[in-house]
Amino acid sequence: MVNDMKILVIATGGTIGSAFDGKTINIQSEDKCPVADRYAAEHTDTAFDIIDPVNILSEHLSAKDLNTLARAVYTCDMSAYDGVIFTSGSDNLGYIAAFVSLIMCDAAMPVCIVAANMLMSDERSNGYQNFCTAVELIRSGVNGVTVPYRNDDGVIYVHSACDIRQADMSEDFYSFNGFYGVYDGSFRELRPYIGHKVPAIFGADRLPEIRDNVMLIHPYPMLDYRRLNTDGVRAVTHTLYHSATLDSASAEPFLKSLGNVPMFLASLRSDRKIYQSTADILKAGAIPLYDISPECAYIKLLLACAQDELSITEFMEFGR
Repeated sequence: MVNDMKILVIATGGTIGSAFDGKTINIQSEDKCPVADRYAAEHTDTAFDIIDPVNILSEHLSAKDLNTLARAVYTCDMSAYDGVIFTSGSDNLGYIAAFVSLIMCDAAMPVCIVAANMLMSDERSNGYQNFCTAVELIRSGVNGVTVPYRNDDGVIYVHSACDIRQADMSEDFYSFNGFYGVYDGSFRELRPYIGHKVPAIFGADRLPEIRDNVMLIHPYPMLDYRRLNTDGVRAVTHTLYHSATLDSASAEPFLKSLGNVPMFLASLRSDRKIYQSTADILKAGAIPLYDISPECAYIKLLLACAQDELSITEFMEFGR
């Protein structure tokens, strides 16, 4: 059996596309995708077309990179492919996965985002196993935009891409609403697929114009909002503590100082009671975003500010 499936690979750099030069880890030159090359050398049943519109370490992700990635997606004829695999860095996987899940929310094929915890040359790396799982998810017709990732417990978890959380010091990844499924030779769903949508505004003839004009605020004790410079900011995403709270006494003056700039609260869950501090900031005019990860809320807000067909609030409320 030869090439019974064709997959588009969109490489963006990151650890999965990097190498160690004896001193530091850095991205390799363009037109290289070691993980796809290895798979193709070991299997004859899948063909890959590889493009690399962005080639960066993921911590360097910029508005320009997101615009370039969107252009590649919206202008590519994907009708010849059975699915799409994005290779990504892990540091900003939560944000890149959210971006892909939103701009491809209506994709008529399986889409996967794949990252690695270590270089492909390191035998401990999970990158190749993650990539192989992505191929099998596409082969099985698991629709939606997903992230297969092997945690340190050896389990390959499949995340809804818009739901995956940002990495911290742990090399494991988790989902805001819980894992979508697991893969252990076949896909097993653990909970319904979660997908967030954006209005059908963008396309090949209407590309987003993403700018660095959204502020993301994480709460911490004694956060002094007076130190925040909001010049040029069109909207704010404010995450919350574990219990969906924040210091409303400090946050309310900041909210009022924003004037017509909307502030959205992420980390809220529709099935939980709220604390008085949260009720106070909502009463003061903060806009709640329920059941969406902070990463996805931030990315969706960037897209909301990259168009003028709808108001920012109308765009954020779409599909909710």
